[in-house]
Parts: sequence; C-alpha cells; structure tokens
Amino acid sequence: MERLSAIRKNSFISFLLLLLISFDTLSQSSKTSFTLNGYVKYLPSYMDYSFFDKETNHLIHNRLNIRGYYSDNLSLGLEVRNRIYFGDVPTIQGDDGLVNMAFYTVRESNFVINSMVDRFWLKYQKEKIEFSIGRQRVNWGVNTIWNNNDLFNAYNFIDFDYIERPGSDVIRFLYTGDNLSSFELVYMPSKRNGNVIAGMYRINSFGYDFQFLAANYFDDIVIGGGWAGNIKNAGFKGEVSYFIDKNKYKNSLSFSSSLDYSLKNGFYFLGSYLYNSNGFTESNFLSLVNINDNVLSPKNLMPSKHSYLIQVTKPVSPPVNVSLSILYGQGIKLLYISPSINYDINSRIDAGIIGQLFYLDNYGDFKNIVQGYFLQIKYSF
Repeated sequence: MERLSAIRKNSFISFLLLLLISFDTLSQSSKTSFTLNGYVKYLPSYMDYSFFDKETNHLIHNRLNIRGYYSDNLSLGLEVRNRIYFGDVPTIQGDDGLVNMAFYTVRESNFVINSMVDRFWLKYQKEKIEFSIGRQRVNWGVNTIWNNNDLFNAYNFIDFDYIERPGSDVIRFLYTGDNLSSFELVYMPSKRNGNVIAGMYRINSFGYDFQFLAANYFDDIVIGGGWAGNIKNAGFKGEVSYFIDKNKYKNSLSFSSSLDYSLKNGFYFLGSYLYNSNGFTESNFLSLVNINDNVLSPKNLMPSKHSYLIQVTKPVSPPVNVSLSILYGQGIKLLYISPSINYDINSRIDAGIIGQLFYLDNYGDFKNIVQGYFLQIKYSF
C-alpha cells in the first residue's frame, strides 16, 4: 500500500509539473500572463492552560498565490502556504487530500518549517460554462459563521489565521444560466470509504438567493439548502443539511441561521444559531478538543447540540477597528470570548491583537481553562 501511495503521489506531482512546463511552453509562442500576490505574517502567541504548562510560540506565515492565464478561456492556479514555527511548536494539521502535498523542510521539537500546496487547479471557462480540476475551494456556504452546506471545505471560524480556508481535490463543473440561476456538479475521489458526488442548484427569487443541494457523501445521502436575503434592513441567512445514513445507523440534522445589522454610527451586530443533532447536551471535557480541530465536518460544526454566537464590531477611527465575539454552547456549558483590535497602518501593512478565552463546565466545575493572546503583523504584496 505504501508503494502504491508513493506511485500515486509521484504520478500526481509529475502531472502538475507537466502542466507548469506546458504553460511555460505556451507562453513562448502565445500570449500568456502570470500574476503573483500574497502576504507575510508574524504571529507570536501566548497560551495559558489550566491543565497543561503555559506555551509561547512564534509563527512566520507566508502565502503565495500564483495565477497563469492562457488565452481568454484557460487558467492555472497555484497557492502555497509556508509556515515557520519556533518555541512551543503546536500540532500541525496534516494534508487529508487525495494526494499529500504537505512537506516538512525542518521538523524539530522546537523548530518547524512546513509547506503545503492547498490550491492547484486547471480551469476552463467559456460563456456560461466553467470546468476545473485539481485542489480548489468549493464554497457552498452562505451563512456567516457556520456553513452546514459546505460539504467539501468545512472550516473552524476560531482558526482566524487561515482566512483562505482549506481546499479539496475535486472535478468541478458549473453552468450559469439566466436570471442569476446556476447549476454546479462536483466529484471528489477519496481515500476514505466511498467517494463524494454532489449537485447544487442556485436561483434568485422574491429578493432572496436560494440554493438546493443533493449529494452522495461518503456513508450518507445528503439533502439540504440555504438562503440569503434581508428582513427590512437586516441581513437574514441560513443553511440546513440532512444526512441520511446509508448503513441505517443514525441520521443527522445540521441547521444554522443568522441575522446581521449595521447602524449609521458604524456599529455592526451579528447573531447566529447552530443546531447539531449529533452534539452533546451534557458537560464533556472532549468538547474543547473538538472545537479546536482545524478541520471539522458539516455534520459536526460544534460539539454542543445548541450553539449561540453574538459578534459586535465598531470602527473607532478610519484605521482602527475593534471587535468582540461571544459564543455559548448550551448543555456542555462552553463559553468562548474573543476580543480583538485591528490597526491598518497603510494599504499593505496591518496589525492586530486577538484574545481567546475558553470557559468550560468540567463535570460541575465551571472555570477558565484556556487563555490565548496573539499579536498579528501582516504585510501584503
């Protein structure tokens, strides 16, 4: 099996290199253009645990986004995430894609250099049709915080350092029709039991954007949908997915909705609710482990059955913005508080301070179990 995996990996890498060589060859005889952008970020952090030793680590995070355009129809995308950790190095999430494209240049106990290709796709577009193959972001979520329809790239909003969100190794077809309607079909081969094939239909009606999905999703059949619109001046969004277990073990329901509103003085308010039929209803210490997972499942976006979030943001002055997020997991009695302040130094440089406080009821003992403090300095190019 290891030899077969190595052969597949080498074959896939050879295919990607062939694509790059082909683009380079085309560029010598045709009109081909490339763009490059990204950022470099320095993120020192301090973690104070009630049950572990305190930790201090430093992260230098670099991202490179490359696009190659050949004619008006064909394009190639490559995005690489490079991270250097030193100090108390945390556990780094591995590459769960069809092909492992995460690499360690250095891997010591207190110093790590890790690179990961989280986007690499070839795309063809013409008029109303779009076809793409490779590692890419399939964004099916419409809700602000929790995305129950995001079958391919469910993410953890607490992981603020990964704003791009993960990608998936898929074959994707999109047809855009009239009246803002579209149909999307995605196939994802997997190393797990069973592959994924899913369809999404979108339409605009009655002033709302509606979407409907159906999927063969590993061990489940999924049906669901979502909406985005307004109730007077307030934004109103929501998503629901129902997972029918093909093994007739246990069906699951995942639902979320949100309201957001902006005042003339700059205050922005967001309230969101999540229902997870698989969630816990009693105190469970493992809930903190679940909420800190970098990659989640649309069946299990939060460890609690009922979750509530309130977020308030306010620009203090043109370059300064403050924010406060409060999340509560009912039943397990999980409280998460995250204040932050961000300062836009100029068009390319911004800095911020983020706090993350976790409170949890551990079998009758409700207390602060984790305090995290982060300084973020980012240069974009």
